[in-house]
Amino acid sequence: MKAASYILILVVSLSMLFACDNDDKFTSDSNIRLSFSSDTVRFDTVFTGFGTATKRLKIYNKDKKAVTIDNIELMNAAKTGFRINVDGVSGDNISNVDILGKDSIYVFVEVTVDPLNQNSPLLIADSIRMRFNGVTQYVRLEAIGQDVVFWKAHKITENTTLSSDKPYLIYDSLRVEKGVKLTIDKNAILYFHNNARLSVQGTLDARGTVTEPIVFRGDRTDNMIESPVLPYDRVPGQWGGVHIASDSYDNVFENVRIRNGIYGIVFYPSDTIRQKATLFNTIVQNTTKEGLWAVNAKISAKNSLFANSATNAVKLLGGSYEFIHCTVANYMYGAFISLRQPAMVIGNSGTDMYGNSITAPLGKCLVANTIISGSLADNNLTFEQKENVAFEHLFVNCLLKVKGTDDVDFVNTIWNMDPVFKFIYSSETAADNPDKVYYFNYELTSQSPAINFASRVYSAGLPEDIRGVSRRSDDGPDIGCYEWVQ
Repeated sequence: MKAASYILILVVSLSMLFACDNDDKFTSDSNIRLSFSSDTVRFDTVFTGFGTATKRLKIYNKDKKAVTIDNIELMNAAKTGFRINVDGVSGDNISNVDILGKDSIYVFVEVTVDPLNQNSPLLIADSIRMRFNGVTQYVRLEAIGQDVVFWKAHKITENTTLSSDKPYLIYDSLRVEKGVKLTIDKNAILYFHNNARLSVQGTLDARGTVTEPIVFRGDRTDNMIESPVLPYDRVPGQWGGVHIASDSYDNVFENVRIRNGIYGIVFYPSDTIRQKATLFNTIVQNTTKEGLWAVNAKISAKNSLFANSATNAVKLLGGSYEFIHCTVANYMYGAFISLRQPAMVIGNSGTDMYGNSITAPLGKCLVANTIISGSLADNNLTFEQKENVAFEHLFVNCLLKVKGTDDVDFVNTIWNMDPVFKFIYSSETAADNPDKVYYFNYELTSQSPAINFASRVYSAGLPEDIRGVSRRSDDGPDIGCYEWVQ
């Protein structure tokens, strides 16, 4: 019995030895072809002078025999700025790289683009050439190079206009000093590095157009996840947001897009007699903290979208406000879902930005033709009200995804109904839409109860929606910042 066991062990060992020997045999067959995880490695916008994140290329040998790649060569590294590392070895031309049968190796790719000395972006292209067994194969490399104006802890100390000729890349902070006006031209893009913020002590005048909005966003232009694709441009918490100081007034946000910050816009306590800010055709979305947070401020918001926050899309504490034809929606999903709170909070008592408990009269809060919705069951709008302190609020022709009934403060309301937006990313929609990870579209569908339900009185001064679509082309204006179109 013991002898039989020894024989069995010997047979198994010899079988494994021959199997390994067969796997390690190298082929010189010229019909063999390597396979690649992608035929093109693409980098989105690459700021000149700054290195990129690393992308991975996987090279597969699907044959049962091993292959020796004579050389893996980066064809034009000196001119393009691409760099490669093959399984831990860096260089422009790496020789004698073995891939065992049914195995693979990684090639890591980075790029740093030299200044282009031009305003327009430029396609930078190179290729990786692989030679083996008399065969030559290529993988293409692409990057969009873009010159930028680079500022670190930069202060605007005199009236200044930022043109749209080149994007701006902000590290640490961009500060508009007291008594100074910063004007931003249409189509300008400001990229903010991790935790960088825009601090306005003076005045900000940002006026884009419907077709050429001004953009404030994080500086990551690559993907957080490659499969399924999740661009960093959809990920919150990448920069510090816009902070408007207490003694800053008459700020204008017109056709502005603010996204993916820790905060969106923070308005610090001020004199409610003076206009703090006017927002028109503006989108603030995807924040880890408040999208719009105002304490004791006078603000007007029209035709604007405030969406997706790990806390509140809009939070108001004391002050004077009007929200006309806005959409306030909080469908935050993913890592921050457990933190999600009501889409909109209005109060006259609470905690300010400094952590202080304060009481601030709410002298006016007019909300008309506005959608307030979210993925909470029925408390997407909440009040934090202290007795014997002014709390003046009026909702007219709004769709509110909360339980309630009309009274003197709520007129002609659609209560606790789904506005039926075009696309809301969720666990239910993810499976059938792998290309729309953390994607949201707050336009209305034909089933929306908001259609034709807006008050014409409050629509009169806003004949077009946030996209420039007419509100006068059908039976009536729709609630929210988007007009439904067939």
